[in-house]
Amino acid sequence: MLLSLVLALALAPEPTVLSSEAAEHNKKAMMFYDNGQLAPAFEEFHAAYASMPDARADRAGRESLLGSMRATLLEMHTASGETAPLCRLATVLQAHADALAAVYPESPDMLEIRSARARHDEVTAQLAALGPDACAAPPPSPPPPAASEPVAMPAPAPIITPAGPPSPRSADSIPPRHLRIAGGVTFGLGVVLLGVMTYGIVGEAHHETAVDKIDAGAAGRPLTLDEHADLLDHRGEARSARTLAIGTGVAAGLTTALGTTLFLLARRSARTQRLSAAPWWSPVGAGLTVRVQFGVAR
Repeated sequence: MLLSLVLALALAPEPTVLSSEAAEHNKKAMMFYDNGQLAPAFEEFHAAYASMPDARADRAGRESLLGSMRATLLEMHTASGETAPLCRLATVLQAHADALAAVYPESPDMLEIRSARARHDEVTAQLAALGPDACAAPPPSPPPPAASEPVAMPAPAPIITPAGPPSPRSADSIPPRHLRIAGGVTFGLGVVLLGVMTYGIVGEAHHETAVDKIDAGAAGRPLTLDEHADLLDHRGEARSARTLAIGTGVAAGLTTALGTTLFLLARRSARTQRLSAAPWWSPVGAGLTVRVQFGVAR
């Protein structure tokens, strides 16, 4: 009984990521699971999953419930030796991966998508080893996946309208030496940001590897409490590392380009002797307007 309770707690999704309807189904599923009634436990887990059809808004809750359904079906297969639970699991995993791919077309390599497809491949290989007719009797079709849900379009980027060019009285002459110094500092900042971007990429890869190890170690059995907590931690860290890598990568590109531009302006300014610059800003951005007047050597 104690072992059953531990396994049940390991299967329980986080309450905060479930809707009220899903939480009620999940509570019933845990009661069935504690009593060794695996089939009705799976049906209640699946009902909780189906009550949260939005693959984007309900992403965390659906991911947790998917783990509970997978563990229950694998235990049903182990206890009965029948192929029907494996066939049902293959269908659920395929629908889950397709729903995520539909609402995240910009992220085909998302960790959750890759994990669902990898688990689907494992079940498919296991069924193939049992013979070509392992799923001759098709399992009950799951509810329509959220792939039919309309994809939320991103809000249009705000249009930045820079202020007009500065008046001659506000223009300040910038010596070439100052431009070279500013270019060097800006270019160096870009190099530092590239290093941070690399750190983010390496960190994401490290945490994704840890997630894969946890999944591989728990193949064919429910996750323990510690493994479930570690899995959630590594997934969160992987998302944070990816966000850091993307943000610093964009900033590194901008600062590197700005530093190169300042170096080029410094060289031209040494020949023209006439260079002015003035800042501008608006409610949504800021920048630097540079004016160069070329002279003629005599």
